Parts: sequence; structure tokens; C-alpha cells
Amino acid sequence: MNRFAVGKSILLPYLLVLIVATLRLTVSHPYNFIPIFACLLFFGAVRPKREFAMPFAVLVGVDIFLTTHSYGYALTWDQTLTWAWYLVAMFLGAAMLGSSISAPRVIGASLGAAVSFFLASNFAVWASWRMYPMTVSGLGSCYVAALPFVRNSVVTELTSSLLIFMVWKYRESLFPARSMQGACS
Repeated sequence: MNRFAVGKSILLPYLLVLIVATLRLTVSHPYNFIPIFACLLFFGAVRPKREFAMPFAVLVGVDIFLTTHSYGYALTWDQTLTWAWYLVAMFLGAAMLGSSISAPRVIGASLGAAVSFFLASNFAVWASWRMYPMTVSGLGSCYVAALPFVRNSVVTELTSSLLIFMVWKYRESLFPARSMQGACS
């Protein structure tokens, strides 16, 4: 692989994180149609753990800006759970996909990230925002109210993850000119 191709493979995970961050800042994203976890799973799978700080800092910064400036809310403890899940997604990508990329692994990691985030984040909403009674049925109501968001998140994360990882895995056969470029150098 030539230097240009190596540079492109290093930049793609960073580029995807920056695209997701920009989309969050500039586009209305009703019902969670931005593939944050797909990009973080990919980042975790293809970049070393020592580089996890950059995407984490970028996405936390975007969340802080959106929460305090765009939405006009104060920062609360439940947001730290969202931020922790950014790290969880990268570590999940490293653990499940770092050594072998296959459709079943991508599906499992993507579903694991989306569903576990749904369960944890809505528990935090129930526990911190007092929008629902502090009972088991109140927690159930919180989860039911969030079902439209999880459905769209799962679809977005799953399709985006499959697309990103399959293009990555088969990039040489999908883009043969790129592999031929290395042979001519």
C-alpha cells in the first residue's frame, strides 16, 4: 500500500467522526437519524485505543454545546452516561470488530451499541428528570415513550455500520484503481 492509501485509511475514521459531529451541529435530526455509534464502532475497530480521546472529546464538546446553547438546558449527570457510551462503542468496536470484520459481528456490535444505549440512557432519563413516576411502571412508561427513537436508532446504526464496514472490508475489490495505483508506484 502506498503512502497516499495509508494516509486515506488513517483519515477515514476521523473524517466519519467529524462528519457526524458536523451533522449534529447543522442538521435537524429528528428521531435519531445520525449514525454516531456506527462511526464510533468503526473508529474503535480500525484505530488504536490510544486515539480514542479525539472522537470522544469532539462528540462530548458537541453535546455540551448543543445542550447549553441550542437546547438551553443545564448539564446534568445523566449526560455523562451518554458520553460513557461513546467510549463503550469504541471499545466494543475494538473488541468485536478489531480482529475480524464480518456481517454477523457488525450486526451484533451495532445492535449491542444501539440497544444498550437505549436501555441505559432511558434509565438515566427516568432516574434524573422526574418526568415519570419513580416506580417500575414509570420506568416502563419512559421506555415505551422512547420506542420511536430506538427503532430509528437501530435502523440507522445497523444500516450505517453494515455499509461502512463492508465498504472498508471490500475496499480493494470495490475500488481496484486504488490497489493498481500502489502497483505502479
